Amino acid sequence: MIEKMKAKFKKVHGYELNIQNPKTFSEKIQWMKLFGNLEKYSKYVDKYEVRDFVKDRIGEEYLVPLIQVNNNVKEINFELLPNSFVMKATHGCGWNIIVNDKSNVNEDIEKKKMEQWLKTDYSKKTGEKNYKGIIPRIIIEELLQDPSGDLKDYKIFCFHGVPHHIQVSGNCFNGRARSLFDLNWNKLPVQSGNLSFPDPLEKPAHLNKMIKLAEKLASDFPFVRVDFYYTNNQIFFGELTFTPSNGFRCYKPYSFDKMCGDLLDLYKPFL
Repeated sequence: MIEKMKAKFKKVHGYELNIQNPKTFSEKIQWMKLFGNLEKYSKYVDKYEVRDFVKDRIGEEYLVPLIQVNNNVKEINFELLPNSFVMKATHGCGWNIIVNDKSNVNEDIEKKKMEQWLKTDYSKKTGEKNYKGIIPRIIIEELLQDPSGDLKDYKIFCFHGVPHHIQVSGNCFNGRARSLFDLNWNKLPVQSGNLSFPDPLEKPAHLNKMIKLAEKLASDFPFVRVDFYYTNNQIFFGELTFTPSNGFRCYKPYSFDKMCGDLLDLYKPFL
C-alpha cells in the first residue's frame, strides 16, 4: 500500500513522499491516512450524522433542507419527490446526483448507480479510514440554486481551529474551476487544479460570518476543511473534510504546500 501511495504521490506532486518525516500539507495527509487514527472522524464525514453536529454547534438554519434519508434504493419513490433535488451517498465523497428536472432523469440508471455506491466500502477504495464504519445510506436534499447559474462552494481550510485560506470551487468555461483566497479575499498566487476563475470573483457579502462559522465547527480538530454554499444572501453547510482530495491535489508553488504543512502539528492531540 505504501509503495503504491508513494508512486502516485510522486506522479501527482513531482517529489518523493517522505512518510517518516512529512513536511508539506500533502505529505501530512498521507501520514494521517496511515497513522492518524482517522476512524474517530467518521461521524463528522457521514453526510447524515454530521447534521446533528452542525445543528448543535452553529444552528439548524445552516443545514440544507432534508427531504429523505434511505437505507436502500428501493425506498426511493421518484414520483413523490419534488421536481429538483440532490441525492448523496452518506459514506463517500463525490457520490452525488444533481437533479434539475426529474422528467429528464432515467430512474433505473440512477438507482443502479446508487445501488453500486451502497455496496462499496469507500474507505477501502481510497485508503481514507475516516469513511470506515459509516452506515451506507442515500440522503435526498433540496437543490440549492444561485441567480448566477453557478452555485459556488466555499472551502475554508482550518488548522488547529484557525481558518487560514479559502478555496472557491465552481464552473467556469465548461470546466471545474478553483481559486484560492486569503481571509481578506485577496486572491493567492496559488494553482490548485488546471483552471482558475478569471478576475475578479465577487466577495460574498457575509464572508466574515462564514469564516466565524467555520471556526466554530473546526475548533475540535487538528485540521479540517469546512465547506459552505452561499446563495441569495444565505449560508448553507456543505461538509467537513479531513483528507481533501485524498492528499493528491497538487499545489503550485511548492512553497504553499510547505507553508500549510507547517501549520499542521501531527502530534497535537485531538481536542
